[in-house]
Amino acid sequence: MRSQSGRLFGVMLIIISIMIIASPVKAGKADKTATDDKVAKKQLVVPNKQIDKAEKIQAPKGDIAVVNGVGIKKEDFTRELFAFEEQYANRGEKPDEKALSDMKKKVLEKMIETELLYQESVKNGFKVEDSTVDEQFNKFKGQFKNADEFNKELARVKLTEASLKNQIRQVMTIQQYINKEFVEKIKISDEEIKKFYETNLKDKIEKNLKQEKIQDEVGKFLDKLKEKSEVKRNL
Repeated sequence: MRSQSGRLFGVMLIIISIMIIASPVKAGKADKTATDDKVAKKQLVVPNKQIDKAEKIQAPKGDIAVVNGVGIKKEDFTRELFAFEEQYANRGEKPDEKALSDMKKKVLEKMIETELLYQESVKNGFKVEDSTVDEQFNKFKGQFKNADEFNKELARVKLTEASLKNQIRQVMTIQQYINKEFVEKIKISDEEIKKFYETNLKDKIEKNLKQEKIQDEVGKFLDKLKEKSEVKRNL
């Protein structure tokens, strides 16, 4: 059975490699606060024309795709897919042929989107210092009891220290770009907050409060019934 650290490491790899915009960071610093899932999904949207252009390029041997001349290696794709297959295994499930096919498409598309965003980030002058990468790397490593456990887990998921650091650098560079070009520029008005509340939360809150009041009133009614009733208990 895998250790808890191993399971945690697997989750972290998924977050690093696929859900790359989990939270914004200031340029050159590690991430501090998590963003809403909907915001994260919007941040990952890449124009379809860019994706189409990338997919139309014939991938060289050994590459699963090519994005503006940069190849996505089959071994990297296999590693990312492994992380998702492991999620099924941890639940005692095995994806059928269609589920596996859909999973492969989604994983590849996310890798293409990640590469597109990384290229755009670098083109716009964003970078992450080695010290910042090392700091985040050491946080991951610190989840394990010792270096031997950490290295065994790296080998199990087909990673090296260098490739893990490259993933960290890529993610944090993209986070800088997204934070500067989108997060800091997007403002939410009071009217938008009010509309979201009325559309998504008002009914739920009203139902919960009503249910609480109903339970309270029923409880009071039962207390009165008990007071004027003869109840015998043998417990």
